Amino acid sequence: MFSLFKKRNFSLFWLGETISVIGDQISLIVFPWLILQMTNSAALTGLVFAVQGIPRAALMLAGGALVDRTSPRLVMLASNGLRMILVVYLAYMISQDTADITSVFLMAFAFGVADAFFYPASISILPSLVSRDELQAGNAVLQTTLHLGMTVGPMLAALIIAGEVSSISHHSELDNGVVSNYELDREGLARAFLVDGATFALSFLSLLFVRVRSLEESSANVVKTSMYAEIKIAIRWVSSIPAVRLGFVGMAVIHFFFMPMVFVGIPVWAKERFLEGAYVYGLVTAAFGLGAFIGAIGSAYLAAPDDKKLIPYMFWSYVFSGSTLALIIFYDAYWWAMVLFFISGVFEAFFYVHFTTWLQKITPEKLLGRVMSVLMLMSLGLVPIADAIMGFAIDFSLDITMVACGALLMVLCGLLAVHPKSRVVSSTKV
Repeated sequence: MFSLFKKRNFSLFWLGETISVIGDQISLIVFPWLILQMTNSAALTGLVFAVQGIPRAALMLAGGALVDRTSPRLVMLASNGLRMILVVYLAYMISQDTADITSVFLMAFAFGVADAFFYPASISILPSLVSRDELQAGNAVLQTTLHLGMTVGPMLAALIIAGEVSSISHHSELDNGVVSNYELDREGLARAFLVDGATFALSFLSLLFVRVRSLEESSANVVKTSMYAEIKIAIRWVSSIPAVRLGFVGMAVIHFFFMPMVFVGIPVWAKERFLEGAYVYGLVTAAFGLGAFIGAIGSAYLAAPDDKKLIPYMFWSYVFSGSTLALIIFYDAYWWAMVLFFISGVFEAFFYVHFTTWLQKITPEKLLGRVMSVLMLMSLGLVPIADAIMGFAIDFSLDITMVACGALLMVLCGLLAVHPKSRVVSSTKV
């Protein structure tokens, strides 16, 4: 795994991604906390994610087609530049106390447009940096980096917002405690977005010096067809292999029922139960990141399950992820949530590395950008809809929503794990 760092282009790309990932994780903590502190509404917290996610979902397939027509590196450069400008301007507005809900929603929409092109590019660039035999090691390094950022970023965000490390108390333990609000956190939120902007700038600079190889199958002839026709080709390829098709469905299920609980449910859970809500939210998210960090490292040294067992095993790990949502409701100690999310993170990263590597190996290179954009659509594309729905549900009852999502996730992933077609790894279409 470490031999990859002898490759100049991979090392430069990794450096930029490491910096960018830490910034991304800071924003994942800061953005929901900003809305929650401004409005005290889980529904609006979910809705702002929807505003960000709708253009991302609508444009993601086009983003994948653009990646195949141009270059993942160029698309990532443009996206990072735009996102840097957006978060720095948002930091300025917050610091000047001129930010309001409308401006935050507009920023979220623009950020979603940039994301639509960045995500398929970021997951498609690796085959142009390393050989096919090095894909597993390369994915392991990138996932390790991602989840290291998921450990460092949330803790850093919590410290930037709070400005200090303090003890953790339940609201019920306080007689006349004052819960933090937007005005108290405003300077910390501005600092966090400014740090996020700096990470995009550093990532942009590192990408400027990266050189990628041309993929073996040129897309020169593809340009002559319409973008819609190009997208249809990728969708037909995905649907032709049952295990791939069900794997994509599984990504949709986990991102519909689990991720909204992380982005909307856990912040509300932390705010309702603890005085230092942002700090607890950061700790729980960091525990998930630490577990995923270990899982990603393990994926570099532990062989993947047999191709026919990969998808079923991945779904069984999602069954455990569903159980964590209910278990932290029944017993709400912050350390218990950290333990559960740590274990969930180990499984999530381990199987994601092997699933992505398998997909990159079997996907024709000329289709990589589009197939990866379909994967991103089936996962991230559903998040905005789920965030909006879950936000309103959480406003009605946090406990019922988290338990129900956990139960549904366990049932659906259990059914997919035992589905016979989850073991069919070759095309069934002649």
